[in-house]
Amino acid sequence: MNLMDMIEIKKGAVYTVYSNSGTEEPQKTEGEFVGYTILGEEGAIVFRVKEKGNKSFLRLIPVSGLFSIEFSEENISKEKEEQKPHDRAYYIS
Repeated sequence: MNLMDMIEIKKGAVYTVYSNSGTEEPQKTEGEFVGYTILGEEGAIVFRVKEKGNKSFLRLIPVSGLFSIEFSEENISKEKEEQKPHDRAYYIS
């Protein structure tokens, strides 16, 4: 099993994502992965981001605008768990 087989984005886990922001500096998003959705005609990943004061909001990031997703050691599976087909993808609408 190679490393790419062991990495997956898990619902409920917290990640740091860098994406296109429309400026020279990338947008940094730190939040809980909620799922996938469609934004216009394009796929997007959805993160719950908490602001100061414990308010939260959802941030949709188009897949084409992603630069990187940072995984902590605890978010990388040592052994791929057996999944049911309905557990593999999460969609919100």
